[in-house]
Order: sequence, then C-alpha cells, then structure tokens
Amino acid sequence: MCEHCSVQEPTKVLISQRRLWELSKGWHCSIIGTCLKLSDLRSLARKLKIQTVHTIQCSVDYQLHGLFVKEAGEANIAAKLLNKLLDKRHSSSIRKVRAMSTEAELHEFWVGALNSGNIPGPYWSILSHPNSTIELAERMFADIHMLSHMVGASNRADIHQLQMVEENLAKMEERINRQRRQHIKNLATRDATINTLRSEIQQIQLKSFTPAENERLTSCNCDGISRLNSDILQLSTKIKAKNTTIYENQSRIRELDSLVDELQDENKILESACARNDQFKDDTSSLNLNGQCLLYVGGRQSAVCRLRNLVEDLNGKFIHHDGGVERSMKELASAVTRADAVVFPVDCISHGAANKVKRLCQQSLKPFITLRTSGIGSLIAGLKKSLQCLPLD
Repeated sequence: MCEHCSVQEPTKVLISQRRLWELSKGWHCSIIGTCLKLSDLRSLARKLKIQTVHTIQCSVDYQLHGLFVKEAGEANIAAKLLNKLLDKRHSSSIRKVRAMSTEAELHEFWVGALNSGNIPGPYWSILSHPNSTIELAERMFADIHMLSHMVGASNRADIHQLQMVEENLAKMEERINRQRRQHIKNLATRDATINTLRSEIQQIQLKSFTPAENERLTSCNCDGISRLNSDILQLSTKIKAKNTTIYENQSRIRELDSLVDELQDENKILESACARNDQFKDDTSSLNLNGQCLLYVGGRQSAVCRLRNLVEDLNGKFIHHDGGVERSMKELASAVTRADAVVFPVDCISHGAANKVKRLCQQSLKPFITLRTSGIGSLIAGLKKSLQCLPLD
C-alpha cells in the first residue's frame, strides 16, 4: 500500500445554520420587524388562530409583532413556523453566505447588501450563520436601528397603500401557484390518456382478425388518434394562454415592486417638505393644551426641538426622555410624576421602555397616548384624536 493511499483526507465538520430561538433574545425584535412583512405575521396569526383586539393604545400589527417577538425565544410551534418562514423567504441569501467561513467575508457581504438596499435577506442569513460573531451582529443591529429612524416618519396613507400592495402580491403569487398546479394536473391527465390509448392499440394489434375487421379497427384507431391529437392541440392552446397569464401577472408584480420603491421615495420627500414648511398650521389651530405638561418618551433626537416648539405653540409645556438611550430609566418615574399626560411613538422606543411608561401611567393615573410614528404629523393626529383623555382645566 503506497503512502498516498494511506493518507486520509481530514473530515470537514459541517455546522448547521442557527435557529431563531438559539439566537440572543435581543435580536428577535429587529429580525421579525425587518425580515418579515406584516402580511406574513397576519397569515401566521390566522394559521395559529391567534385572537387580537384593536384598541386606541395598541394596533393589531403591534400586538402581533410583540407576541411573535416573545414567542421567538422559545422552541415552540410559533418559533418553528417563524424560522421556517424566514428560511423560505431568504433562501437565496442563505445559499450565498453558506460558503463563507470568516467574519470578514460576512461583514463584506453585509456592507454590500446595505449599500444596495437589500437588507432583510442578508440580515437573517448572517445572524443565523454559525460563524457570525457578537461584534458583527451588534454592528448590523446598529445599522438597522438607524435605518428605522430614517423611515420612521412615513405617511399613514402610504403605509396603508404599501400593505395593500403586499397583500395583492401575495394573492397574485397564490393565484400563479394555483394555475401552475392545474397545468401540471392537465399534463398528467393528457399523458395518462395517451398511455391508455397506446396500450389499447397494442392489445388490438396482438389479436388476429379478418382483413375486413382489421380495416374497420384501423379506421377506429385512426379516429381515436385524431381525437387524441385534437385534445393535445386544445391542451397546448390552454397551456399557452395560461403561460401568457403567468407572464402578465409577473409583469404586474414587477410594476407593483416599482410602485413600492416610488412610494418610499415619496415618503422621504414628504418628510423633508414637512420639516421645511409650515403645513401643520391649519391642523393645530384648534388645539390648546391650556398650560398642561406633556412628557414625550423616545423618538428621534433630531426632532425633539421641533416637537418642543410645537407643544409650546399649543400653549403647553414639553418634557422629553429618550427612553433609556442616554438618560437613565430611573429618571422616567420622576418625569411621569411631573407630567399631566405621556405620549410615545411605537416605532422609536424599546419594548421595555414602552411597557414601563404604561405601568407608571397606570400607577399614577396619568393618561398616555401611543403615536404611530415619531413624526410631527403623528403627534398632532394623536393629540387631536385623544385630547379628551388629557386632564385639561
């Protein structure tokens, strides 16, 4: 036996991809909020028969988000379905990072995804990669966190339209899959018919008949083959028509994707315009806080000055607490005591800070108002909708 034959190649140990409940619970909120659509969570909630109640303090989507974030930390049926849905949604990104083995390669892949705007797939595939590090995960979380601030002031009507677009896309995909299954079934039926007729022809050919009988059977076989050919032509025509429908639906999907991108760009333009123009004057003319103190928890630091000016223009006092980003959470109780009412945006506040605000308000019998976003428009809408909750003189 030669030396080359006696040398055995080293065995490579393959480490499987990490599952959702095996990751740190600190990442679950950003994973579910970034890598899954609201329509995915609603569909999964219907599958699990989860009951939700719409309230003024908390929307249905926020309830589902919080529930699935909590369930993701345990190896239960909800977490397993979430993990399966994440792997299915982002299978292409998972295949791309599977061959990467170093932190540098994963980091380079993340930077490229961030620059191209393709965030959800790379975010999940890198966090669940067996060689991903805590430092890289924290870097990606910071990038996602800042992106959420940049798009936090989206217009509600545009968000509703985006949700409708996502639902239409899901319906079209289901319709295409249904048509594809029907095509496959039609082809299987056609093949079965062809095989049956061929078998009958072979059985007939094995039998011995008189010349007159053979001529009659040949005529019958020709008629059967003619009918079969006619059926094949009809099926081919139907398949072509169905394929045309599929191509049209795919084109429509691409158009809707383009519309989503355009709406997102319009939201950014609207946000910039709102920051420069005095467009909220008419909306605030009927609001008067009568000298009451308003505590604003969370939000974007860059918008605090404009929010303060708005509250003071409404004849109110303004207190701000960042929800534990830089200021201590121990100061939150004192701020709630000094305030007459508390508001906080659900898109720019941690779950822990939001829960503590609600608990402190309930203990001190202070009203609180949840805002959809951290923008000025959401604050005005929240005050107009819930002004009766404030203890105004």
